[in-house]
Amino acid sequence: MLLGKKHLWQMAAMAAASLALGLAVNFFSAAPLPLLRPLERSQGAAPVVFGEVDADFIEQMGGAPGSLLLDARAAAAYRAGHIAGALSLPLGEFAARFPELAPRLRRVKLLFVYCSGPSCNDARDLAGRLWGQGLKSILVYTGGMEDWTGRGHAVEK
Repeated sequence: MLLGKKHLWQMAAMAAASLALGLAVNFFSAAPLPLLRPLERSQGAAPVVFGEVDADFIEQMGGAPGSLLLDARAAAAYRAGHIAGALSLPLGEFAARFPELAPRLRRVKLLFVYCSGPSCNDARDLAGRLWGQGLKSILVYTGGMEDWTGRGHAVEK
């Protein structure tokens, strides 16, 4: 069954009218798609999402050449016990300690950051600050010391 020219023109006119109506609705919408104008810039930067690792990965890769573990907990907690080889960089002391540690951190190929446990956000916050300083190869051990000691792994004092 062939369509006549009249029907093709009618379908083309309906498609054009639908397109024009859709574009008009989008243009005047409170939250338009960025078809005819650019998206408005958000006030804050989008949050950075970091990869997560578990205790097994830390055990295998934490001491590998080119990697470094960072403990985001307070200095007293670090002194009480930390994952072997970890370096203390408490979130609360970041501004004061980062400048002295920056050369060493910039030489490392992969940083692992941890804190007390799954309910502690210091590791993610520290990773975000490190990211803001240009360090990009960062993984977060979300289980932290709670998971590490719960699995029976040794701690260093």
